[in-house]
Amino acid sequence: MKRTKMTFLLSEIFLFIMLLLCMHLIFSDEKPQKRVAVIVEKSGDEKWDPFINGLKQAAGIGNIHLIICNTDEIEDAQEEKSLIYEQMDNQVDAFIIQAAPGQDTGAMLREIRSQKPVLLVANDVLGEQEDGNRTQQQELPAVMPDNYSMGYTLGEDLRSRNDIRGKKIGIVSGFEEAECGREREEGVLEALSDSGCEILFHIYTSYDTAVMEKLRQEKAVDYLIVLETSALEQIAGIYAQGSKDRPGIYGIGNSIRCVYYLDEAVIEGLVAADGYDMGYQSVLEISRVLENQLYTMKNRETDYRLLHKEDIFREEVQQFLHTYD
Repeated sequence: MKRTKMTFLLSEIFLFIMLLLCMHLIFSDEKPQKRVAVIVEKSGDEKWDPFINGLKQAAGIGNIHLIICNTDEIEDAQEEKSLIYEQMDNQVDAFIIQAAPGQDTGAMLREIRSQKPVLLVANDVLGEQEDGNRTQQQELPAVMPDNYSMGYTLGEDLRSRNDIRGKKIGIVSGFEEAECGREREEGVLEALSDSGCEILFHIYTSYDTAVMEKLRQEKAVDYLIVLETSALEQIAGIYAQGSKDRPGIYGIGNSIRCVYYLDEAVIEGLVAADGYDMGYQSVLEISRVLENQLYTMKNRETDYRLLHKEDIFREEVQQFLHTYD
């Protein structure tokens, strides 16, 4: 009887030791999460929803703790630098950043990159002038769509769906000192170069002036090409209220609101970036350099889609738009 009790007691002790050993192995394999700060202008705007969805999905896979900074407008490098150093004080390990407008941003981000890994999204830095042309800062890796190609696709769509010879066209871009806007403009102008249309004006958005105020100062046009999400939302929202003489609107926009105006036939052609893929790829890329300091981050080109009203309820388009929710 005593031998049976002793055997039972030894078995219990053995099982308890095994349990402790298993728990030690499980928790010793758990690596602490790396902290990555995400800084984009007006981060609460719905245009960032698919991007943030992609970030979060990849962060769960890569054991990354995301800090999505609550931001308003980021007008220049100095404002962005202040946001970055706030997160430096929070002991973050890396940054995913939308480059602020202006020529000073590249130098500022290269300074930060000497301390922490930096990956750009949505917008490259505006390069310095070299022989009259802008140069890109190749040492700053970026995950984003081909903005020139997006602009070219939009211009081609306009001319393929309409006879625009002799027609007047206005272009509305984002910030004048933002690289993505410049590249989109170049793509549009190349696509329309031999179409016979007349570019009547080219205006840029700013935080201190509503885009419709600037439009009212210009002459009437047959078509508007709008190359920035917020501007496209504003313009389409005004014309959706029932203007009889509204121009045909073609634009680049990354929000469900832009898709709504497309469905309402206020916008005739829409180029939408795959924000989900941009977020997903950016976290995967930054996680590689955090796991291996010898890894060199690479530029990643993400996809985009050209949409029309008749496309919205196609299955593959619905799957794409699902990431906007």
